Amino acid sequence: MPRENPCPMHNLRTLHRFSRSMSATIAQLRHFIALAESGSFTRGADATRRSQAAFSRSIAELEAKLGVALIERVGHSNTLTPIGRTVLEHARQVVAQTDELAQVVQHHVSGDAGQVRLGLGPTPAALLSQTLLRFAAHYRGGMRIRLASGSAEHHLHALRARQLDAVVVDLRSVPHASGDLVVQKLCELPTGVLCRPSHPLCALPEVTLADLRPYPLASTGVSASVARQAVERFGALAHPDSLITLGCEDVRDLLHIACESDAVYVGIVSPAASLLRSGVLVALPFALQGLESHLAWVQRAVRAPNPVLESLQALVLQTLTQLPPTPP
Repeated sequence: MPRENPCPMHNLRTLHRFSRSMSATIAQLRHFIALAESGSFTRGADATRRSQAAFSRSIAELEAKLGVALIERVGHSNTLTPIGRTVLEHARQVVAQTDELAQVVQHHVSGDAGQVRLGLGPTPAALLSQTLLRFAAHYRGGMRIRLASGSAEHHLHALRARQLDAVVVDLRSVPHASGDLVVQKLCELPTGVLCRPSHPLCALPEVTLADLRPYPLASTGVSASVARQAVERFGALAHPDSLITLGCEDVRDLLHIACESDAVYVGIVSPAASLLRSGVLVALPFALQGLESHLAWVQRAVRAPNPVLESLQALVLQTLTQLPPTPP
């Protein structure tokens, strides 16, 4: 098994040797990633559709080219060495960038957009999913689009891991020190407190936090920044962890339960525009000014240029900025 050599000149020679042979090792990097993720040569070989002998040989060749041991083999256990964990992080980036480049070239040659993976926060999912799916269905040359729903934290992790190409989330959920990400603000959307017209709270001229607390409050997850603002405005009892009783990442489900029960929806109003216009839901007089949602498009700073992704970004911006005004 190759041993790690701490000599700087050896490491420099290793780097030069690895750089010269990169074109021949993309497949080996894929095999190494499969091994690291499965923890097993057998499962890694199955995942990459290689024989176990060919898979093991590929890993050994990669270790020989790098001049370091990537895997520590103890009995039936396979764990990454410290340098193996570092190589894994970079291998994922190299393989993902290679796939991105291949997709861009494929689109240029054949018009096929390939696969685009977008992460959508709860409100963006309610506002954009149908438009994005419609766009992909009619895309000339073909497009495979994957829309992932979930929390902003989950999406940002997947974006950094190159499991997503871009995400649309609340701007305040993106950490300020995010030099590895490019963040573009898309729009500002008002928030509100909604319920059905027959709700007892509709009889009040003004609604306070104390008035809301006896009822089930339905909302999506919010960023730490929004939670802090709510506490500063209304007090400790306004923290979402103690205030929200019905939590869900699907806005449509939350609005549905508000329509058919005494549950009160707290969140961005735009997904409920048609329900408000038809009178199925009404807005309660509760002051949420200053707690508006600021949606943002987020991508990795280091990525291959992708005209298809740029078209989707323009479509998202156009859709959000042309949302009809929300009824008062």
